[in-house]
Amino acid sequence: MRFIASWVFKCPYWVYLKNKYPEYDGISRESVERGREAEIKFREVLEERNVKFAYQKWLTLKTRYFTIVGKADFLTSDAVYEVKSVRKFREPSRNWVGQVNLYMAMSGRRKGVIVQYDGQGFEEHSLRFSRSLLDESISYFQDLYSGKFTRDYTQCSHCSYSFICLK
Repeated sequence: MRFIASWVFKCPYWVYLKNKYPEYDGISRESVERGREAEIKFREVLEERNVKFAYQKWLTLKTRYFTIVGKADFLTSDAVYEVKSVRKFREPSRNWVGQVNLYMAMSGRRKGVIVQYDGQGFEEHSLRFSRSLLDESISYFQDLYSGKFTRDYTQCSHCSYSFICLK
């Protein structure tokens, strides 16, 4: 079984529904374009800094029963960068931090950076690898693997599956 790193700490029922009904996954074209623009703009920042990087690098973490995969936006010799398009800057979510921490584990980097882009500029949040957060992340995916699809109602307001879940 294969899980996507960006799913970490999202509502487990969302993951279940995403796999069962992929046709209802509601990522708007606008969101995709904003994300692409953020990555292009940050690529320019790295190039201006003369930083060598790999772009959209696939990473894998194999456990005994399942595999976690993901695509890090940028990998440098010492860090993982994950770019997020936002309407306004905020504290990075647990999901974002868990995702970057997984990428650090997969790539062997000890530093991660969540880069937020609001259409005007960037805000960077540096992270250090956390073994305990990695263990929590693997435990989260282990629960999914075991069929534990509980609902996290705090995430319903921005979920494309809430019309199913909240019936």
